[in-house]
Amino acid sequence: MNIAKVITRFAVLTGLKDKEISRLTPLIEDACDYIGSRLIVEADSKKNEGRIHMLAAVYALKLYDLCNEEGITSFTAGDVKITSSADSGKKGEKLWREYSKRCADLIGTEDFLFGRVV
Repeated sequence: MNIAKVITRFAVLTGLKDKEISRLTPLIEDACDYIGSRLIVEADSKKNEGRIHMLAAVYALKLYDLCNEEGITSFTAGDVKITSSADSGKKGEKLWREYSKRCADLIGTEDFLFGRVV
């Protein structure tokens, strides 16, 4: 997996600049390792290269959002008001769920199926 391509996609997803991204490189590397460990296809496949890189970037976004979840929805002190969307930290999780479903042919599925034994 090409870490530079994953970093490029992560930068697009987050809107972060180079200096901020370089600080997050270990997190992105961990995301690459995780996706690499879950692959059920060859990682070197040119056919799926872009999708694999995007999966790693989306997983890195999920980790990034988990680490930066503030929970602030509204705060006012005098003339200063801070407001954030109540679900702003959930963007990475939503994107990960959607993208991992689309790429289930690359990484399999983690969903637990309930059933019964007859």
